Formats: sequence, structure tokens, C-alpha cells
Amino acid sequence: MKKIIHVVVELVETTIIAACLLTACSSAPKRSMQVSTVYSSASEMIESANGAILTGDYDKAAFFLSAAETQAMSIDNYDLLSAVALARCSLCLSYNPPKIEQAQNQVELAQGYIKNCSNPAKQTSIVELSRVRVKVTSAGTTDAEKPNTSSLISKLEENKKGVKGDPYYEAQFIQVSGDVYKLADNYTEADKAYTAAAKAFTDNRYLSEIGICWYKAAQVRSLAGNKNSALAAMEQAIFYDRAAENSMALGTDYYAVGLILLKGNADAAEKQKAADSFNHSADIFASIKMDELAKRSRNAAKELQ
Repeated sequence: MKKIIHVVVELVETTIIAACLLTACSSAPKRSMQVSTVYSSASEMIESANGAILTGDYDKAAFFLSAAETQAMSIDNYDLLSAVALARCSLCLSYNPPKIEQAQNQVELAQGYIKNCSNPAKQTSIVELSRVRVKVTSAGTTDAEKPNTSSLISKLEENKKGVKGDPYYEAQFIQVSGDVYKLADNYTEADKAYTAAAKAFTDNRYLSEIGICWYKAAQVRSLAGNKNSALAAMEQAIFYDRAAENSMALGTDYYAVGLILLKGNADAAEKQKAADSFNHSADIFASIKMDELAKRSRNAAKELQ
């Protein structure tokens, strides 16, 4: 009888142990079928490069993009390769003067990657957005005939559908439509687009982009002769560029404030404020070793003496 009881106990213990093992196995997380170490590193470098472009550190941006491209190629990732090409397009358009031909080449490179991207439809829309940016920038820097702005707006509206649900690119499409309206001298619609883009970027906390939108809004308001509203937009640009610690943008902001204050029949008080803005711009540029820009701002202040 004792032997039977002993055997039964052993069977129960064995059953419990087996059950525990099965439970442990079934609750264990499944092993990932995707390694993303290099992908994450390359993505971070592209993001850093875009940040460097916004702050005017073009050498750093070029370094990050070169490293990101090497990593993207090493894992045969076309989404990353396309992102690098389009970031390089942005870099080329940011130089003064812009490198239009090189920017166009980067757009065509990104175009070639589309068919192998994870979402070709969305990537097509992003590439077309960059293509419009190149055309607008090119028209603003050459003596070539302006492109058909109505056609460009239609192209943006058509391709914006492809980035639906992506708040960053949705806001970018709105901002670039403002650039097109500005090119067409339609300052009212350009202002609407820039302020809408600023709101979209603010709602989704894309800090560095907000200041750019308000700066552009100030430009078109000034071109339309709306001096006070242009200065109000510049206050917003300065607020957000401070928050982003974007020294390059801040130096440019204060220089722009000086120019706006001098529009029309500036009185003595406005001229003094303009001189103060130019000098403050020079101090900011000097603090980040941008000596040529500091000199430009300082000379603008001296001309008012």
C-alpha cells in the first residue's frame, strides 16, 4: 500500500512539474525576427543631421548623413537610403547660394529608391514634396521663368494624401504650399499656410520647425506692408527659437526685426529699435563664431548712426 501511495505521489509531482514547465514556456516572450540596432543608429543620425541643418551647422549635417548612408547601405534599407537623399536635398537648398543641381540629383536618387521602400506610395509623396521645394528655391535664386504655381499647388494637394496620418509631413506640405504662394506673390494665402503649419508643428511639438514658420509668416506680412503684424510674427519666431536654443535662427530673427522696423517711413524710435536689433543679432552671431553674419548685422547698425 505504501508503495502504491509513493508511486501516486511521484506521478502527481511529475505532472505538476511538467505543467509548470509548459506554463513557463507558453508565457515567455517570442523571440524577435528583426534586429534593429543599425537601423536605429542610422535613424538617429538622420534626425541629428536634420537638426543640424535647421541650426545652420552644415558641416555636422553632412558628417551625420555620410555616416547614416553607410549604415543604411550596410543593412540594405531603402527607407533609410531615401531619407538620407532627401535630407541631403534639404542641406543643398539651405546653402547660400543654394546648390540647386545637387539638390535635384538627390531627389532623383530618392526617386530610384521608391520601388524598394516599405511604403512606396508614401515615399512617392515625400519625394514629390522635395521636388516642389527644389523648383520653388530654384525660381527664387535664378533669372529663370517662374514655374506654374497653380500646378505646384495642385501637385502638393494631390500628394498630401499619401502622408495622411503622419503629422510631421502633413505640416511640411502646408508649409511648402506657403512657399509656393509666396513665389506667386499671394501673400495672404502664404500667411494662412505658414500660420497653419506653425499650429500643426506646435500641436505635435516639432519645436525647431515652429520658429521657421513664424519667420516666413513675418516675411510675407512685411512684403504685404503689414508692419505691425510682421513684428508680431517675429516675436513668435524668437520665442520658439529660444525654446529650441537655435542660435543661428535667433541671430537671423533679430536681423529681420531690424529690417522690418525700417520699412516705410520709420521714425526715430523705430530706427533706434532697429539698431538695437542689429547689434543684438551681431552679438548672437559672434557668440557662435559666425563672423561674416555678425559683421553684416553690425554694419547695418552703424548705417543708422
